[in-house]
Amino acid sequence: MKKLTVKKLLIPAILVTLASGCAELQKPQSLLDAEKAYSQASNSASVLKYATPELNTANKTLMSATASENKEDMASLAYIANTQIETAVSKAEAQQAHQNTKALMAEKEQLIASAVDAKKASAQKKLSTMEEDNAEREILLAFGKIEFVTGTADLVPGAVSGIDLLAEYMTTHPTKTIVLAGHTDNSGSAELNMELSQRRADFIRDVLVSKGIAAERITAIGYGQSQPIVSNATRAERQKNRRIEIQFAN
Repeated sequence: MKKLTVKKLLIPAILVTLASGCAELQKPQSLLDAEKAYSQASNSASVLKYATPELNTANKTLMSATASENKEDMASLAYIANTQIETAVSKAEAQQAHQNTKALMAEKEQLIASAVDAKKASAQKKLSTMEEDNAEREILLAFGKIEFVTGTADLVPGAVSGIDLLAEYMTTHPTKTIVLAGHTDNSGSAELNMELSQRRADFIRDVLVSKGIAAERITAIGYGQSQPIVSNATRAERQKNRRIEIQFAN
């Protein structure tokens, strides 16, 4: 009778032991923290881009920790996994910082190149402007020497060099337009001088057109004796007032 009683008492004890051994172990806080760190890292674009192998290794370690049969192994593997996650994050941050630095350097180089190009363009434009100014100044000086036969729109011999310079300049600068202003001295009536100054301005325009310059790029206006630059007291002064002035545009 006593033996039967002992057997009856041992069976429940064995069942309780087996049941407790099969129960799932509760995860320690270190493992929960490691799983949280992994979740955050796996949602990081930079980690996924630059440290996927390291992140995969940490995931395997976490899986091993979850499958451990005791809390000591869980805690140990959780520590290892957490270290692996930190390594992945650090690598990703370093790679991202490197890429950011490269991007900044590339942007800086582009800005420098753009500044150099802008400086070159500005210098070229300035040089072009200076060349145009010098050419126009030379033309104006040449036109200052143009003389007409008194009372006519005919040029005196050798007075066409200025017109040739102007035609060449307008050919090489096709956007340029000009205004030709004709002037006379005060000899004769104002009405006749107005008509004479117009004929002289028209004559210069016609010569330019004959040299291939489009007529719509040239405006010819006669002002007669209304705008003298010196008095008409002497022959030399009257000669200065008999002139063609040029105004450049564009």
